[in-house]
Amino acid sequence: MQRMGLCIGAKAAAIADYKRVHAAVWPEVLDVISRANIRNYSIFLREPENLLFASWEYHGSDFATDSALMGESPAMRKWRELCDP
Repeated sequence: MQRMGLCIGAKAAAIADYKRVHAAVWPEVLDVISRANIRNYSIFLREPENLLFASWEYHGSDFATDSALMGESPAMRKWRELCDP
């Protein structure tokens, strides 16, 4: 298991929508994340700086392949378009 994370800045105008959609993540998105061997995925928002910090545990052996699996998912592509911070 590897612990991983990332930090990105979000547009102030996008924060309310970002919170709204993340209050009810689509089951298809959660399924893709799970199939990509990702567990304990959490996102934290630091305001007023609007910094998003995500952390997760990766339980697979080929992160590049598992990341590609997520990128190929129609549900994940639509989700990322909707959630672009």
